[in-house]
Amino acid sequence: MENKKINLLKMIVSCVFAFAILGAYAYHIWKGEPFDRPYLYYGAVGLCILFSLLFVKSNMKKILITLALMLTVVADYFLVFNATDANKAIGLYVFCGVQFVYLIYSLVITKNNFARALNFGSRAGLSVAAILILPRYLTLTTMQIVAVIYIINALITLITLAVHMKTEWLTFIGFLLFMICDVAIGSTNGGAEIIGISGGLIDFLNTYDIAFFCYIPGLFLISLSSVWAKNTNKND
Repeated sequence: MENKKINLLKMIVSCVFAFAILGAYAYHIWKGEPFDRPYLYYGAVGLCILFSLLFVKSNMKKILITLALMLTVVADYFLVFNATDANKAIGLYVFCGVQFVYLIYSLVITKNNFARALNFGSRAGLSVAAILILPRYLTLTTMQIVAVIYIINALITLITLAVHMKTEWLTFIGFLLFMICDVAIGSTNGGAEIIGISGGLIDFLNTYDIAFFCYIPGLFLISLSSVWAKNTNKND
C-alpha cells in the first residue's frame, strides 16, 4: 500500500513538473516572451534538481543523476549569470565533471566487465588521440580541445544508454536532448567554422534556438529517470 501511495505521489509530481515546463515553453512561443532570461532559465534548471532530490534514496543511479544535475547548476551559474571568458572556461570544466559522473553511471549500468573495459578504454583512447592528433590538422585552443573531449565522452555515454535502452530509455532521451543542445551551442559558437560546416544547417541553428528547446526538457527527462529509477541488478 505504501509503495502504491509513493508511486501515486511520484506520478502527480511528475505531471505537475511536466505541465509547468510545457506551459512555460507554450507561453514563450505564444507570447514571444523571453523565457530564456537568465533567472528563469537558471530557475528551470534548479527545479529539475529539486524534482530529482524529492525522491532521492540510497540508490546509486539516483545519487549519480542528482549529483550530475547539481554540477549542471554550478556550471550554468558560470555560463549564464556571468559569462566572462574566465567563467566560460570554469563552466566548461565543471561540465566535464558532469560527464565524469555520467561515465560512472554508464559503468554502474554495465554489468559485463569486458563492456566496462571497452567503455572506459574507448574514452581514454579517443581523448588521448584528440589531444595528440587534432592539433596537427586544426588550429584549436585548449578550451576547444577540452570541448572535443567532452563531446567524445558524451557520445560514448549516449551509446551506452542506447545499449541499455530497455531500462534506461528515459535517461537516453533526456541525455540525447542534452547532447543536441551541446552540439548546437558548440556549432554556433565557432565549432562549425573549425570543421568547415556552413549553409542551411547553420542558418537553421542560428534562426531557431535548438539548444533552448532541448536543454530544459532534456534535464527534466534525466531527473525524471532518477525519480523512477529502480535498483540495478544483474538482469539490467
